[in-house]
Amino acid sequence: MVANFHVAEAPGSQQSVAGETLFIGLNKPELITLVFALLSSNAILSKIATGIARDGWIYAAINTFEVSAIVWGGLAIGLRYAWRIEPTTINSLDKFVAVAAFLACLLPLSPLTWPFMSVVAIYFIATSSGSTSDQAHAGWIFLAVTVPMFWSKQLFSVFSNFFLAIDASLVAGITGTERTSNIVAMPGGAGYMQIAAPCSSMANVSLALLCWVLFTQVNDMRWRPRNMLWCGLACLSVVSINVFRITLIGYFPQHFDLLHGPIGASVVSWLSLIVVVLICNYGVRNGRNSTL
Repeated sequence: MVANFHVAEAPGSQQSVAGETLFIGLNKPELITLVFALLSSNAILSKIATGIARDGWIYAAINTFEVSAIVWGGLAIGLRYAWRIEPTTINSLDKFVAVAAFLACLLPLSPLTWPFMSVVAIYFIATSSGSTSDQAHAGWIFLAVTVPMFWSKQLFSVFSNFFLAIDASLVAGITGTERTSNIVAMPGGAGYMQIAAPCSSMANVSLALLCWVLFTQVNDMRWRPRNMLWCGLACLSVVSINVFRITLIGYFPQHFDLLHGPIGASVVSWLSLIVVVLICNYGVRNGRNSTL
């Protein structure tokens, strides 16, 4: 099932409503869209530049410029919802948030733009007219985008040993070898593998959560216990794919550069994307009629 979007006219073509105001020549949907677009661009530009400088244009493009395709999709969908917001009154607090966002984008603090975006998203969720409004949808989506781009990394930095040990335990369980912390013995006594932070499944889990949020928001689906099982299945699938990749490295260390390099990373990234999208789509389709 393909997620459907409602067709709406551009804000500029909508008739003026009572109490509508402009700020720097923009109505409310235009202003909110610009705020999120500037924050997203400022936060993501450094990752794009890093990917191009390290891997070149071709591999950077294949790897979606160091940013998951799910994140790119979230940004696009979030901006679309922001553009469809009802052009109501822009109050003083809206103006303050917009000015603060503009000023934040002038500072060379690219990674710290994500937590600021979280605050802005929460503000627009709290001031929306309802949970099914376009403003609430945009807020929830941009808040969810900040999870894999910032908050999951902060969580990992605090509990890195725990998360890496989980990955190592799963790999050791498959290979039948010994494990010490995040170090796993290779099959056949070929040596040892150390599972480092970039190889953790944590980042992929946060992307699966984002994908689930996108599907639920686009389809106006309520969060129910049964529906959350599909979210859990999506998370489990990306962990399985990542662990399988690490296990292959253990069995075939002579192909380390292929499995662990840009090509291997691209294959795993796109495979994870396809599997997660299929699971989330199927889960949303079957969860519509769920009462649990």
